[in-house]
Amino acid sequence: MYNDARDTALRILEKLNMEEINLIDEIVKAIDRASVVFELSEHEKIQLKEDLIKSLNITMTNKSILVNHDDSEHTPWLPAKKHSIKFKYWNRYKKYLLSEKKWSPNVVNSLDDTSESIIELLEDPSVEGRKYDRRGLVVGYVQSGKTANYTAVINKAFDTGFKLIIVLAGMHNDLRSQTQMRLDEEVLGYETSKDKLKDALENQMNAIGVGKLFGENFFEVFSLTTRDQKGDFTASKAKVNIQPKVQPLLLVVKKNVSVLKSILKYFRTTSPLARISDPNASFKTVPNIPFLMIDDEADQASVNTAEIYDENGDLIPDYDPSKINMYIRDIYNTFEQRAYVGYTATPFANIFINQYGTTNQHGDDLFPKDFIINLPKPSNYVGPSEFFLLDSEDEISTIPPLIKEIEYHEEFLPFKHKKDHEPYTLPTSLVQSIYAFIIATTIRKLRGQINVHNSMLIHTTRFKKVQKRVKELVVEEMREIKNDVKHSNKLGPHYLAMKSFFDYEYNSRKLDEIRGEFPNHFDGNFQYNINWEMIESELSATINSIKIKEINGNSKDSLEYNDYNETGLNVIAIGGDKLSRGLTLEGLTVSYYLRASKMYDTLMQMGRWFGYRQNYLDVCRIFTTGEIISWFQHIASATEELRGQLDYMAEIKATPSEFLLKVLSHPDMYITSTLKMRSAKQIKVDYSNELIQTTVFPIDSEDFHKKNFDAVSRLVSSMQDKYTKRFHPDLRVNSGKNKHYYWERVGYEHIVNFLEEYQTVSSASRANSKSLSKYIEKRAEKQELLNWTVVLMNVGEDKNEFAFLELGEGIRRTGIETKGRIGFTSIKTLTSAGHEFFDYNEQQHKAAIEILDLEKGKRNKKAASKKARSIRDPRNGLLILYPLRHEPLNRYTYTQGNKPFGFAISFPESKGENTEVDYVVNSSLAEDEEYWNELD
Repeated sequence: MYNDARDTALRILEKLNMEEINLIDEIVKAIDRASVVFELSEHEKIQLKEDLIKSLNITMTNKSILVNHDDSEHTPWLPAKKHSIKFKYWNRYKKYLLSEKKWSPNVVNSLDDTSESIIELLEDPSVEGRKYDRRGLVVGYVQSGKTANYTAVINKAFDTGFKLIIVLAGMHNDLRSQTQMRLDEEVLGYETSKDKLKDALENQMNAIGVGKLFGENFFEVFSLTTRDQKGDFTASKAKVNIQPKVQPLLLVVKKNVSVLKSILKYFRTTSPLARISDPNASFKTVPNIPFLMIDDEADQASVNTAEIYDENGDLIPDYDPSKINMYIRDIYNTFEQRAYVGYTATPFANIFINQYGTTNQHGDDLFPKDFIINLPKPSNYVGPSEFFLLDSEDEISTIPPLIKEIEYHEEFLPFKHKKDHEPYTLPTSLVQSIYAFIIATTIRKLRGQINVHNSMLIHTTRFKKVQKRVKELVVEEMREIKNDVKHSNKLGPHYLAMKSFFDYEYNSRKLDEIRGEFPNHFDGNFQYNINWEMIESELSATINSIKIKEINGNSKDSLEYNDYNETGLNVIAIGGDKLSRGLTLEGLTVSYYLRASKMYDTLMQMGRWFGYRQNYLDVCRIFTTGEIISWFQHIASATEELRGQLDYMAEIKATPSEFLLKVLSHPDMYITSTLKMRSAKQIKVDYSNELIQTTVFPIDSEDFHKKNFDAVSRLVSSMQDKYTKRFHPDLRVNSGKNKHYYWERVGYEHIVNFLEEYQTVSSASRANSKSLSKYIEKRAEKQELLNWTVVLMNVGEDKNEFAFLELGEGIRRTGIETKGRIGFTSIKTLTSAGHEFFDYNEQQHKAAIEILDLEKGKRNKKAASKKARSIRDPRNGLLILYPLRHEPLNRYTYTQGNKPFGFAISFPESKGENTEVDYVVNSSLAEDEEYWNELD
């Protein structure tokens, strides 16, 4: 009755214009109308009100689409035909999301919109005889709902006339099986397990998911793959007589050479669908079977890693692609009516796909020539920006509240340990993370979140033998914890340590602060504040319920959440690569993470903790090192830069080719596996329309800071001699007493000389002083960046003499000090809000603020900043110099001549072409390349 009343109320509310109504008043009215029919109790009315408020308050950012506008072969087709298509699969799936999964109508409407855009960018599958080839890329967020998007696309593809869909679902059986289960429920409507498949097709006795919806018909899509661990496509399954024109076909397969080879052999030789269309062709093709390939995690394995250039830097006409890439291309090219849609949250590797990488034998590479879509983000999603507070207006860098910084324990796992390393005891931090999981699981139970899944991730090494040993140690530790809690009469070491950890980490004040930081993720339905006495009453039950699993190719353990849907599964999962990508850890609350990577795609995908944590985000914790936190912040920022660039270029109607060329020269994009960069002949960077700032500084290098102190001093002195120093009336910080020094129309030569002298750290991909100076010189040749505004920030009460000026102690920034191999400190940002518009006149400044206010909440913040930055004349640049107050660096002073200085540069958008410069790769990074590639 409750679900029916909820569906009725939602249908009433859907008809209203949400921007013109009092939402709560209309929800109450809708519930009153629904309760007349379904007789809800007062308690159910209150519950439904909270449910609907939460659901309808979820908002979505805007999607962005880059389209190949030069494509004369594609014409819009869906708008004209939409009214005649029944969309039976999509409507069934939509109903399932709203009524069974209780998704927000706003989220479902956004899914409807984006999936329709993707289908429209493919070709009309109902037109026979016409060959076509459409390729696109969809960029989502890690653990954000990419699967839901391609599930919607699959349903609509079957509705519009596609007859065969192959989903490339990761590289492991677990992930392929997980994807098959999801599509069983949300597309097929029946379970494809081997022993139940026959019943499902014959009499619907095994209907699940969309197949169980009341009033919905049972639609037959045939699957040649099953949800079993070994349910992938095989040669024996190919013996089934299929008729895709009569009964559409779905395959969910691994990116595995033998599997892909079997599929290729079937469709080119065994299948009765294959024809010799071209007598000159070396293989048969399949005509008039509209084919869609969905490539999940398209940056993994699908990208060619073989060399494609000869020693002269020329493309090899018939290069041999890497095996998986080759078979994917060969399968795809077997069909005359084909479409490819790749999905990824980390498209860094896809950026390096050569759009001209064609061979006679294998056809074009998987470059998304026709479209790239940036998916919207729901307001209740917790991603990198949220975890690392990237959208916070606070320029002070602190450890985010959900993250516990830990020491790297060399005695537990040496940084470069071998595959047969055998740790003998767990470090204190890992034991504390187990406490955190026990406490978090118990809190959720006490809040009424009963019969839900709770997971903990332990990811310390990629070596399976070491993972097995870690599992053995965790099992032993859990046994000791269990005995201690049960028999120690509240005096045992584990009991006391756990209580102490609770008092420090899960006290009411700290949980309140976290909920205040993330208000979108809590709706007031639960008792949030829990005391230790309440925890203690449930401790033994929680500990007894926890299972410990080793998830890798050598272990028989698996995460069988479906087997525990009635009771919920509480599990500690220990693993490496299998847990790094795609595989969903349900109810993930605690992560212990030691494995480092400098590769954007690898590290970001390892963030299994991203996703949706409604009403329990405050109890989630990540245990990791300062070095990894620093890398995550850097990579999260780079990912947001990428999305911002995509949003901005979509607004100016750029093409996929233009976007990928631009991103290829972005100063952040050089860090990915060198194997995936085969198509990039050399690294070039372009700083057009970028804000560049120094955020990483060495801790124990007096010489580094002295050289930069001298560089800033010489720049200021050179300007003092030639340009008029002013105190700009608008350049005030927090109404402070100090005025910042300000020089206008400074010649670019001064800036170039400064950057040639100033040192940036070897790991800095964006703020590379030598690349920046080369870029400015090249732009000056095109009559751009000729005139500069230079601002010297003057902050702090204590005055110091610097270059014949009185200068304060500098801006205060806290940061994250790496405690691994390298002695660096990383701050969040130098600039505060508005700093990069210091050189704008009143009219320009007003326009910039209006852009930022208008775009807030609608799209990526970086895209709005780019739009505001484009106001600046291409002839002008802005350099801001920052004396720095920062705890690890406070021993360096003005008096000693080594006071730390950072800088920020705000570049205008260039109107010229070919402004890229060669990236100056630091030798230390080049030397480290072999190690990082080996690690990954």
